[in-house]
Amino acid sequence: MTTSFKPRATGPATWSTLVDGVCALGAGELVILHHDGRFVLVGCAGTATTLQVAFLIRHSTGFLQVALHESDCDRLLLPEATPSTRDIVSPCHGQCVAVDAAVGVTTGISGADRARTARVLADPASKPDDLSRPGHLVPVRVNPDAYQGRHAPAAVALALTDAAHPEFSGALFADLEGIEDATDLAHAGDAELIAARYGMTLVSSATY
Repeated sequence: MTTSFKPRATGPATWSTLVDGVCALGAGELVILHHDGRFVLVGCAGTATTLQVAFLIRHSTGFLQVALHESDCDRLLLPEATPSTRDIVSPCHGQCVAVDAAVGVTTGISGADRARTARVLADPASKPDDLSRPGHLVPVRVNPDAYQGRHAPAAVALALTDAAHPEFSGALFADLEGIEDATDLAHAGDAELIAARYGMTLVSSATY
């Protein structure tokens, strides 16, 4: 399991298979997922640590989400945050009202607090009252069998973590930020550089 994110020389990064990605997640690692032109940092929400969340915040846009199966969102009474500009009958984007853990957090925004909230969201024993609303972590309602539109990265991430940790049902994820151009999202070169620098696994949804 990753205990430090200090840079380490590992040689050039190479793209791995789905099996490698599942193994890395199952070992408590973060992985970089490529899907449909996006590069996303992914970890198991059920085993999220303060260190992992701090790494996600530092190397991503800072907008952290947790992909959950739609049945878990129903169980936790997580309402979808319907945009005011979206027709009520049009396909949803899946984002729900942001939440914090109801117990064990302070402001809700720190790495420790968001890690705690991620674990509560992913815990199959959690109940609606274990979460307060609104908060600082955004659940995303997905069906892992439906890889469509903006659902796709979250659905792929959820499928990965479900395979790695069937006892947990959530995938913590955030879009990787560009290195040379921090005003844009990461491209393949950025993802490969981060993966090589920190010894992370690169996974492409093409391996599905």
